[in-house]
Amino acid sequence: MRYNPIRMTAPIACAALALTACTAEEPEQTQTPLEIGLEATEEDEARLIAALAEADEVGYEITGIINRLERRCMEDKGFSVHDETIWYQPEYVPEEEEDQLEFDAPTDHIPTAEEAAENGFMVWTQTFDGSELAPPDPMDEQMEPYWELLDGPFYELPTEERKAWERAYEGVQTVKWRDDETSDDASRPEPGGCYGEVHRAVYGEPYQWSAPDETEGYFSWAWGEENPLYAGWNPTDHMRAWRDLTRDEEHAFLTCLDEGGNPGWDFNDDGYIDTFFYLHALYPQDPANAGIEFDPLPDWQLALMPEVPSDAPYDYDTAFATELALAEDFAACADGTGYREAGETRWRALHIGRMLEHETEVYAWQEKMNGYLATAQDLLEG
Repeated sequence: MRYNPIRMTAPIACAALALTACTAEEPEQTQTPLEIGLEATEEDEARLIAALAEADEVGYEITGIINRLERRCMEDKGFSVHDETIWYQPEYVPEEEEDQLEFDAPTDHIPTAEEAAENGFMVWTQTFDGSELAPPDPMDEQMEPYWELLDGPFYELPTEERKAWERAYEGVQTVKWRDDETSDDASRPEPGGCYGEVHRAVYGEPYQWSAPDETEGYFSWAWGEENPLYAGWNPTDHMRAWRDLTRDEEHAFLTCLDEGGNPGWDFNDDGYIDTFFYLHALYPQDPANAGIEFDPLPDWQLALMPEVPSDAPYDYDTAFATELALAEDFAACADGTGYREAGETRWRALHIGRMLEHETEVYAWQEKMNGYLATAQDLLEG
């Protein structure tokens, strides 16, 4: 399993050994991230790949050392049986170079022609009759060691002993806050216990962090220096910018669906067309749900999909064939209108452009990360 603890905060800088020799030219400040990304060279991408690979490795090493320091702290406090899920860390597997910059554009929710012909939208895998036919989820196998930890000796301890462990690990105030159903984010206490002690030793004091698109009053505690690449970055604004760039292709895609006999579909605010609820309604119901009335979908969601046929649900084979046919139409329109190609190109360019735009700012942050690693190593050896 690939471990990627800081992908969303990956440093965009030269690899550590090359920091002092980095000579990347500054892009013109008048250029937009899209323009910078579209003009990026193979050398630019190679430099980003090296930075992302180093970020993965450094982040993995820091996490591993912190886990060991926390365990030592807990054992110094007299605990010998632990909640091992807290420190679960899958084996580190470096990502292939060609995959390092594979950003998942919103267009990826539309299957390719080959995927559509074989598996449709994969909705069938989540139906009563189709679930047993579904291919195994690779994530299930990767997470198997974690699920096994849930059956460990810690969970056989009396409730009060487990609670004592939690207080020692997270701090009395944090456990009290989490257990209080009336607690809100504004009253979230600073991290304490061994978790707080170790993180303070490595990173210094925590700071309150909230995402730009979160409601007022929400925050979490964060450690270390925030990656300048994402400081103040709003994913919602990023999505809007991408949709503005692909508006013509998006419209052409919907027109293609309408003219091809699939009217009634539309994109949601996240840039996706959600086919799940419509297609799931075509399949036979789970017998366990017979007679149960489920809440209807909200009006805004119904407005983004066609009306479910009055003769649904169908038998499984008919529903499956309908799903595949719809997926093939989606794939053909995505390719035929240029929606897929334009969307992927511009999404990738926006990300690369933002990375290159902030590249110089991140050099110091990259050095900070290596400094945190050195501090953690010194603490482990001390």
